[in-house]
Amino acid sequence: MTRLDIMDTLIEKSLASGRPAVIGVCGHAGAGKTTLCKRIHDTYPDLAHHFVCDRFSRYSLREREARIAAAQADGLSPEAEESPVHWYAWTEIGQALASLRQNRAFSYPRGWNRQTGELDETYALTLPAEGPALVLCDGIFLLHAPVRQWLDAAIFVDTPFDVTLERGRQRTADPVRREYMTRLGRTYAVPYFAAHAAKADVVYAGSFGTRT
Repeated sequence: MTRLDIMDTLIEKSLASGRPAVIGVCGHAGAGKTTLCKRIHDTYPDLAHHFVCDRFSRYSLREREARIAAAQADGLSPEAEESPVHWYAWTEIGQALASLRQNRAFSYPRGWNRQTGELDETYALTLPAEGPALVLCDGIFLLHAPVRQWLDAAIFVDTPFDVTLERGRQRTADPVRREYMTRLGRTYAVPYFAAHAAKADVVYAGSFGTRT
């Protein structure tokens, strides 16, 4: 069975109940999560809907940077502020997913603006009024409790970290930004997936193969 066949089986099982099903797609930044979501959407164009966790941020970019700087100035460990795991508004993500299951819609007024870094956009998603629907929950960190419990299934896009770094270099011209993101990935994301990858239902490894 190929990696796509395995995912198709997982997705079709999730859809069998006829209610909205939520499948998490997680992995390092640059792993190919959004690309995989697009492939799944192309396979299930009338059923699949993309839910972007990056739109849910606890703080604006300026607020986040100020909090990290303040922690460092106070001589405190910056981990609580610096770790990307803590950047997400997890409570609001959970509420939005619950609303999609119960009401088939949600609207979030403090969506993160990719262009400005501010929390000034409304992020909303509406599912069909009835019948099965597939919510592809696209986010880096989806395998820890209680987040994993919100998902009907989870796919880990297991792209080697060095490959994701090279993709990051191609996307980001600023060498200071690249170095910063590399450090964050090594410090927080690599240990995160070493600890939690086994909680995924499917490990999607691209050309490196897939296992359940």
